[in-house]
Amino acid sequence: MSSFKTRMRHSACIAIAASAWMATGATAAPGDVYSGGASIIAPYVRQQMDCYGLPTQLITKGTPPTFQSESPFNYLGDGGSLKDPQNCATKHINTTDTVYYVSATSGTGILAQFSHNPDLYGTISATTTQYLPSIQFAFSETPLASADVGIYNGGGTETQGSSNVVVVAPGVTPGAGQYGNPLQLYGPLVQFPVAVNPVVIAYNAVYEKVYNPSTPGTPTTYSFNIKYSRSSGGLRLNAETYCKILNGQITNWNDPALKALNGNKSLEDPTDPTPAASWSVPLQIVGRGDSSGATSVLSRNLSAVCPALITGNNYPTGASTLPTALKGVSYNSTSANYPSVAGETPGKFTLATLNSGVTQYVAFTAVPNGSNGNYDSSGATKANAITLGRIGYVGVDSVLPAVLVTNANTYNLNSATLQNSLGQWVAPTEIGALDAFSVIKPPQSTSTGAYDASNTANGLRTNPQDWVQGLAPTSALANPTTTGSYPITGTVNFVGYNCYASKTQEATVQKYLVYITAADINVDPKNGILASAGIAPLPTYWNTALKGTFLSNTSGLGLNIEYKGAAGACSVAGIVGG
Repeated sequence: MSSFKTRMRHSACIAIAASAWMATGATAAPGDVYSGGASIIAPYVRQQMDCYGLPTQLITKGTPPTFQSESPFNYLGDGGSLKDPQNCATKHINTTDTVYYVSATSGTGILAQFSHNPDLYGTISATTTQYLPSIQFAFSETPLASADVGIYNGGGTETQGSSNVVVVAPGVTPGAGQYGNPLQLYGPLVQFPVAVNPVVIAYNAVYEKVYNPSTPGTPTTYSFNIKYSRSSGGLRLNAETYCKILNGQITNWNDPALKALNGNKSLEDPTDPTPAASWSVPLQIVGRGDSSGATSVLSRNLSAVCPALITGNNYPTGASTLPTALKGVSYNSTSANYPSVAGETPGKFTLATLNSGVTQYVAFTAVPNGSNGNYDSSGATKANAITLGRIGYVGVDSVLPAVLVTNANTYNLNSATLQNSLGQWVAPTEIGALDAFSVIKPPQSTSTGAYDASNTANGLRTNPQDWVQGLAPTSALANPTTTGSYPITGTVNFVGYNCYASKTQEATVQKYLVYITAADINVDPKNGILASAGIAPLPTYWNTALKGTFLSNTSGLGLNIEYKGAAGACSVAGIVGG
């Protein structure tokens, strides 16, 4: 394995006193900026930020929060056209400023940007009321549609999941619990994609462990018999079957639909002594209990494909939260994942927080010790056996094979191979995600990404919602039709302001964006930071369009990120900057 891939992540909870900064800003550099949002992309955003600026820890929202150090990425180049290596342990593009990130949820990131309220990212100290000092941008997998942009511009209630913020119209003084109008205070909303990511259906290959008295710590294990196995899974799911699973209609791994997709072979391990007619492993679905970009990408696909395939579909359109009818009990990731959560119901999602919470609950980490009261794969009570068959949706970085590179966890979860709209079986990889995204073009662009005012087929560059694919089932990404496309694909989107409060912070934001859209370490489709995690960087023509619109003004539209008082939108009276 190449040395750039042999990196490890280590984590530790630390007291806020040991952190390099405080909410008071006492140790902050003038160009430091603060961000947060989506959790799937968080570790790799943190690595990009550490390569660009001075390194710091990834903060994960919680009570209390956790602080995690990402080992520096060492990029050696691709041996071809991408020849600019960077060892981020020793080389930083910006040697004076730091970009901070709070891993929370896409919904939290959106609400924080609309309100400009850093409190939404949570208390940093468990004993005081110190928060992020300000907010400059967010990353979100949940796209903002025209209705959301309308609220940003004209006021209203922006809702993400069970949370919301109320922003007032321009010229209106906010009342209790309200926030000033973001368009008036921070300039136009800026939204565009920065990466393309598949959302995977994850499961553990092992479904039963039986206590072995001769080797107590090493139980006998039985694994699903996958006919079309690949190195990182291989369970085949067509749209009808995963629609039924995720609508709570298939609740056992012995379901005939799963057998039919497995070459008409039972998924029972051939060495399992349970008689074939008695084999029964409950299939428990696990999903996000928070407002999640992963949920929005998944539900968009389900809303597009399920209505024509099954009755009782619960996903009428894309949404960042799971349908109420499918929500079950919640799992607290500070607890062990075995035994199962009390009240868990077949056909309803057990809810977990963040991508890490879902992977932790899906994982089969429990080991029988001879006294665990459970059942074997026949359903018979057996004190020395544990049987689990959980399945959930997570980021590709959290499962095999990418997890061997990212070290996001040690669970070795597998992922399903899905059948796309063309009938092709496609594994969740950055290649399949890019194939799905290939039909999406930036607004008002030539084939190279240069500005073309006359080409409005893909929308207008002045409309933030036109830079991303919405959540409707009619979206081009809802059910991709290109060869090789992976069906559950979304984008990670930058959400920020047109105007910033200071030249130094504006410079950090802009130069960081230039770095992630241009530096070889970020755009390399095989060996870069994102690609190593199974996430695809944007095609070149997209980066050209982004840079010409938001990072310079070669488009002539005046949408480039600036500081308050600069010519154009940032010179308007009332602008204070984000």
